[in-house]
Amino acid sequence: MLTKKGTAPAEPYFEEILQRALAGEELSVADGECLLRADGEELRALVRAADEMRQRKVGDIVTYVKNRNLNFTNICIGTCKFCAFRRSPSDSDSYVLTCEEIEARVREAVSFGATEICAQGGLHPDLGLEDYLGIIRTIRKISPDIHIHAFSPAELDHIARHEGMAIEEVVKALRDAGLNSVPGTAAEILVERVRSIICPKKISSARWVEVIESCHRLGVPTTATMLYGTVESPHERAEHLVLLRDVQRWTRGFTEFVPLAFMPYNTPLWKDGERSPPDINENLRVHAAARLMLAGYIDNIQASWVKLGPRGAQLMLTAGANDLGGTLIEENITRAAGGNLHIMMPRQLELLILELGRVPRQRTTTYELI
Repeated sequence: MLTKKGTAPAEPYFEEILQRALAGEELSVADGECLLRADGEELRALVRAADEMRQRKVGDIVTYVKNRNLNFTNICIGTCKFCAFRRSPSDSDSYVLTCEEIEARVREAVSFGATEICAQGGLHPDLGLEDYLGIIRTIRKISPDIHIHAFSPAELDHIARHEGMAIEEVVKALRDAGLNSVPGTAAEILVERVRSIICPKKISSARWVEVIESCHRLGVPTTATMLYGTVESPHERAEHLVLLRDVQRWTRGFTEFVPLAFMPYNTPLWKDGERSPPDINENLRVHAAARLMLAGYIDNIQASWVKLGPRGAQLMLTAGANDLGGTLIEENITRAAGGNLHIMMPRQLELLILELGRVPRQRTTTYELI
């Protein structure tokens, strides 16, 4: 599982960080950076500590959700260098789903037994609040009960700017129409140096936090994410995790943390020379460090089989993760960047969990066991 490079015993200061984490102490940015540089025996020790913390916080249950992705448009005004999904309106393969197409996808999800629709799209220059409300109403027309997990902070900010509205007004309108929760994507790395390189036109770190906190104040829970493997340093990853922890300290509105490994193929960064996804050891570092740094604040850590592959995600379950995400049915964003999987059946997810001797359980979006 781990490379044999650097097999010397873990340094005393590294072991001391792990012991402080297991004793319930909050880790600093410097502590997190140290964990995120772990290799050899230190990485093995980090993985063991994260697995122990996972056992303490959530036990042996590993969860998943039956859901369907609904990427309603790939037209986007953004210029994110990590994205292979966005298209211009003039591109031959650009699209905006019609109401009828959305209805058909929701019907299929309902017949599949999905409990969640995850709806996200590009920042279309012509879509305003009424269009986003229309998406919710179309979903609700087919199912009054399915959980609508939709519209990232970047999309919510886009609506607010388009309409000249305060973000609270936008979230209230969508919530009252039937929005249940918000995906905490568009976070990437919440450090401006990184954002200035990979997504210079995207919302700032401060604006992302502002939108997230507005959702939480209005009773709309969100996830939290981190895109890793582009141009960020271990220190900047640690800064990101500490910022998420600080937000959760005040709002308690995050339901889970989802580390997202960069998929480079077909992206501008790939064309600029960033050609490889993070390797296994890098994935282990991120998931394990997140478990220790977020412990007691965000106790659900998801391993994304879309980004890591089924076996890669299974391995993260030994390094602090306790959730395998959703069945998805249809996944377009990672697939555009070289991913080759777009659906996992519940039985496939359960077998991955059972092979580790863990207990598979279906959950709702907000982590209630079904």
